[in-house]
Amino acid sequence: MNVVIGAGITGLSAAQALRGEFVVLERQARAGGLAGQYRAGGFAFDHGGHYFHFQGKPEVRSHVEGFLPFREYRRDSRVLLGGRFIPYSLQYHLAGLPARQRRRILGEMLAAPGAAEAAASLEEHLLAHFGPTLFRLFFSPYLGKFYGLSLADLIPGMDKGSIPVPNRAQVLAGARRRQRSAEGYNPVFFYPRGGLQRFIDAYGAPLANRVRLGEEVVAVEAGKRRVITSAGSYRYESLVSTVPLNELLALLRPALPFPRQELRHLSTLVANAVLARRRRRWNWAYLPERRFPFYRAGYYPAADAVTAYLERTIDARGPLDERAARREALATLRGAGMIAAAGELLFLDLKTIPVSYVVFDRQWPRLVPAIREHLLRLGIHSIGRYGSWDYTSMADDIRQARETARRINRP
Repeated sequence: MNVVIGAGITGLSAAQALRGEFVVLERQARAGGLAGQYRAGGFAFDHGGHYFHFQGKPEVRSHVEGFLPFREYRRDSRVLLGGRFIPYSLQYHLAGLPARQRRRILGEMLAAPGAAEAAASLEEHLLAHFGPTLFRLFFSPYLGKFYGLSLADLIPGMDKGSIPVPNRAQVLAGARRRQRSAEGYNPVFFYPRGGLQRFIDAYGAPLANRVRLGEEVVAVEAGKRRVITSAGSYRYESLVSTVPLNELLALLRPALPFPRQELRHLSTLVANAVLARRRRRWNWAYLPERRFPFYRAGYYPAADAVTAYLERTIDARGPLDERAARREALATLRGAGMIAAAGELLFLDLKTIPVSYVVFDRQWPRLVPAIREHLLRLGIHSIGRYGSWDYTSMADDIRQARETARRINRP
């Protein structure tokens, strides 16, 4: 018997590829996790902007499209600075900036040492590649708002392509003339026709008799290879866990000799909105300026109504001031030009995601690989974005889950 904890997209993907006896344990009443949807006010909402990226993963695209058709979108993302919506990545669209600022940034970027010296922090990495002016204009305020931490305390290289290192020819082309291009790991993205929950329902349908909904894991007795749940217990040969790594460590009996409190993460407040009309055509916009408490705003694709989202990093350990959050969401929607008047906001729902992004601080290289290796020796495969405690996409998680299941299947 093998046990999978979590019926999100990673857990379902692993279960699909497992052979023999297995069970999937899901504490919620519906499969999907953050890859699914929820309903509020009669509307279906995602948990923020979650999209599929299949670059370099054609086998993953073929696999998921066997369950439901997907629609392809060419990314149109912007950075809102000084009242201008400049295409992202900013370094390739410098023509959208005022001339004096553009010349200064261009000179600094072309003179930047880049990868000539190994950077000790994310701040050093960004300064070395982009120069001080673009760092102060965009990276420092945006990432400072996102992380709520000093960039000098974070390690570089963990973004997996979300911050494209500048290409000299593209930088020069984008400084000479206004253009529209999309770079990085997601120049195109994909979204299931009919929405994420419809996809998850189809994805999980073949496993319906193996998934135990509403059954929460309360302990993992690693020595006995037994999972204790709110409804009983299961012995396992291999355990696949997709819950956040810090939560898994809290479940283990006996505890591992690792300080789980040093595994740092961000919590996100998602403000989901229904709008009277769509006033902006971009997919999403980054909001580095201090006047916006939210760091990103976007529109959901393929929705029956005009639905949008705002994302903000919060401290989820304390109570949320909902009244203030609603005021700030309304102000952000107006400031980003997504509504012209308060009456265009038809509905607003606030959703807190307690574990949303991993913090790659100086403890991460020392702790995370060692923890995962120790778990493997106990027959526990901790996978997915949160199980691996890494920065991954849904396509990455599907590939990792299927590879993990194939390793377990080997005699």
